[in-house]
Amino acid sequence: MPYLLNNAADQKAMLASIGAASIDELFAMVPAELRLGRPLDVPPALGELALTSHLGDLAAKNDAAGSGVCFLGGGSYDHFVPAVVDFIASRSEFVTSYTPYQPEVSQGNLQAMFEYQTLIAQLTGLDYSNSSLYDGGSAVAEAVLMAMSVNRRPGRVLIAASVHPDYRQILATYLANLDVELVVLQTPGGTLDPETLRTAIDDRTACLLLQQPNFFGCVEKMEVLAKIVHDAGASLVTSVDPISLGLLKRPGDAGADIVVAEGQSLGTPMSFGGPYLGILACREKFLRRMPGRLVGQTVDRSGRRCWVLTLQTREQHIRRDKATSNICTNQALLAVRAAIYLSTMGPTGLAEVANLCLQKAHYAAEQLTKSGRLTLAFPQPMFKEFVVRATDGRVDDLLAKAQAAGIFAGLPLGRWYPELDDCLLVAVTEKRTKEEIDKLVSIVGG
Repeated sequence: MPYLLNNAADQKAMLASIGAASIDELFAMVPAELRLGRPLDVPPALGELALTSHLGDLAAKNDAAGSGVCFLGGGSYDHFVPAVVDFIASRSEFVTSYTPYQPEVSQGNLQAMFEYQTLIAQLTGLDYSNSSLYDGGSAVAEAVLMAMSVNRRPGRVLIAASVHPDYRQILATYLANLDVELVVLQTPGGTLDPETLRTAIDDRTACLLLQQPNFFGCVEKMEVLAKIVHDAGASLVTSVDPISLGLLKRPGDAGADIVVAEGQSLGTPMSFGGPYLGILACREKFLRRMPGRLVGQTVDRSGRRCWVLTLQTREQHIRRDKATSNICTNQALLAVRAAIYLSTMGPTGLAEVANLCLQKAHYAAEQLTKSGRLTLAFPQPMFKEFVVRATDGRVDDLLAKAQAAGIFAGLPLGRWYPELDDCLLVAVTEKRTKEEIDKLVSIVGG
């Protein structure tokens, strides 16, 4: 990022404009014992030329996903981004726009958000979508809070162990200071057993949080689980992979009441982990508890089509005591990218991408397990990710060997699931070629 430092004259002018005589006076409210009281212990300053070269050397130590063949998954995927996404999203009116507090001067941005909401509602099969949240993890937490509020059952939440571990941790953090029992339902077979759910759910349960396909790549028995949840008077909150909806039944049609997702796969590069896009859609009964921005369509005094922010009794707008959440903005630029991607691909294109992921993932799983060096940990229906177990338990050796050959072979699962410390999560997107998959097999599959 280009940066020009401020010199002594600049600092003097800034201090004068705020009425401070010195920087020490500016920070006078900080107790003396909390101040460093000496210069920072850093090397001497470099000139711009030397500093630029040094930072370049440091950055070169990072291995970007694009610098090798990427089979990484677990919520961030190496999908193809059509050129039109970058071309339109890089227009200055999108890059520089922020939350439209003055709708009369933000019609273009509001319309883009309205189109995004429409596409997400169509994709998920639900009634309403907001104009995005921070990321998939925060969307999960917000959705659970919605369900607790609407169902007026704030005391108990069920979550499958097959949900992304980071999402589970985020939700636990959100609920830590609330009087809520968060119950993790174990999934030893890779998916949630309906009988496990029947045993755990009761009349205090606000919702079940499910992921489809789940963190292991397995497809859950969503419709069966939805019926159990609804029969108990609770709600089903589902985190989905948007690409999978090119093939799988829309979650709204399968019984989900609130659907969330990480939208990175819809036209956003992996980008070292962010910024990403939180998707949230719901049925009408949840609408007034939906967090974040919601753009509506109307007509002006001349009868012309226009767009406005609606249901604004939320966050910092108007009545803060009625706020539905602490979400105060959205990921407008990333939502625009998702809208461009979905509009460009259309239903047929999205189905083709999903089918390529499905076919290539199954080919990879079949080839990787042929020799017996690796076995499938969960013989369940899967979409584009799957878990393989190293029969010798040496997952780190396999990863190191693959990385030396320029391949990011997958995610080791032991950091989240100690019982799976000999397992690897492999993701195969439409970008992976047969030659790349065969090379992975030759290195780690034996």
